[in-house]
Amino acid sequence: MTLFLRHCCIFFLALTPAIQAQHLSEWDAGSETAVIFNPDFPGSAELAAYYATRRHIPKERVIGLRCSKEDSISRGEFEAQLRGPLLQLFESRHWWSADSPLPDKARKGSGTAAPMAPFSKVRVLVLMRGLPFQIRRAAQKPKQSQEDEASVDSELTALGLTSPPIQGGLRNPYFEQASRFPHAQNTAGLLIVGRLDGPDDSTVRRMIDDAISAEETGLLGRAVIDLAQKSGVYQDGEEWLTSSAESFRRAGIPVYIDRSAEVLREAWPLPDTILYFGWYTDHITGALASPSFRFKTGAIACHLHSFSASSLRSTDKFWAGPLLSHGAAVTFGNVHEPYLALTMHFDIFNKRLLEGFTVGEAAWNATPALSWMNVVLGDPLYRPFGRGIGTKLGEGPDRDYALYQGMVLRLAGEPDGHIKSALTEFAEKRQRPRLLELTALLASLQSKLPQALDLLEHAESTTQDSAELLRLRLYRAEMLRRGEKADAARSLLRDVLKDDHFKEQPARAAAESLLKDMGG
Repeated sequence: MTLFLRHCCIFFLALTPAIQAQHLSEWDAGSETAVIFNPDFPGSAELAAYYATRRHIPKERVIGLRCSKEDSISRGEFEAQLRGPLLQLFESRHWWSADSPLPDKARKGSGTAAPMAPFSKVRVLVLMRGLPFQIRRAAQKPKQSQEDEASVDSELTALGLTSPPIQGGLRNPYFEQASRFPHAQNTAGLLIVGRLDGPDDSTVRRMIDDAISAEETGLLGRAVIDLAQKSGVYQDGEEWLTSSAESFRRAGIPVYIDRSAEVLREAWPLPDTILYFGWYTDHITGALASPSFRFKTGAIACHLHSFSASSLRSTDKFWAGPLLSHGAAVTFGNVHEPYLALTMHFDIFNKRLLEGFTVGEAAWNATPALSWMNVVLGDPLYRPFGRGIGTKLGEGPDRDYALYQGMVLRLAGEPDGHIKSALTEFAEKRQRPRLLELTALLASLQSKLPQALDLLEHAESTTQDSAELLRLRLYRAEMLRRGEKADAARSLLRDVLKDDHFKEQPARAAAESLLKDMGG
């Protein structure tokens, strides 16, 4: 082990208690989790049993509810098949610590939602593939924000409230609280709800396995932020994304940020993506739709769109199902129009995730409204940074990400130039092109394009790998274009397309499209 790695080990060991001290009180969420499946839907019971086994959830908390096998149900069906039976179940199993709401009590469309007394035995519901996820609209031409359609999941977060509204959403008292869910204020009667669903059973099993694997080995890789350059009433969405990028930077997670109005172009190389947040198209397209693209194990991804989760079981429509089919372990979405202000705030979600919250906690902590349109797809118990940030040294290809993260954290508070100099010096000594590339991404994130270009060229000189060389040259061409050096970018792209080494590389198509967009 080199002197530098020994130093990193010492640093990690010293740093971990400090990072974990920032986490608030621990919570064994798995011990307070119930799993719900549909025995009439093929595979639902088996998936529930598999998840319960992997998360050590006792069999008595794995519950079958016979309900519609359709994606969408009416409000009456929701009350009769899901909400009512679940209320009775909580009461009969003594999962409430006080009298539960009466299942047959008519719900009112207005008025203040009154919580029952706090309960302690079940705070998390996991809904398995096979349960409906949409509640259809019944009202005719409702006023804006007074619609009565909703996601099943968001409605069930308010299961313990005696009179949650039907029209419109309910203010989420857990929104933006700094405490972990069991210790938050004014959350009596609320549940963390997550859904393990997707295009097929094998995808769901993989989502379960990937979350647990990433917890054990560490989630190391790079983040991707895809801006849309929106303004006006949509400015908030852009700010959530740029704020998320800054959170990742501070946490030592390299960030690739796309600043064009369009989604990332088809075949654009995005290796080792562990976090993706972007907007704004209705169906998956561009780089993430490329056949060659695959998220890294344990990845969390979300593309913000009003109807991103209108379908969960398609591999090419909307965003939720396709992101999962390309390897994401977790995604989020909306089953109907949610309005931007009531969607999950990416900046809050990522802040909480990096603090060590579970995916379920972080998602609902970042969502202003309940009884609304949102859905969390993935294991709500998944806690990728539960052991703190920078506690993994990484193996094989992950080592560069661990070294990068360790250096950024160790030099936190130092001028940015010191961090980049330290990374560059080490990468040069050890001939680590990927570490040079990650340092270039840091310079690009800070809009220091000349530095980034120099680092990318340096990285090229230290590798012979065709995929890596092509990626570095594509990134350099894009930065030249952004830096108003179009002629140099076009020349570089033409050279790429002439090079036989890149003929079989999927990313060659990105070079062709970029050159075409620049006028050839």
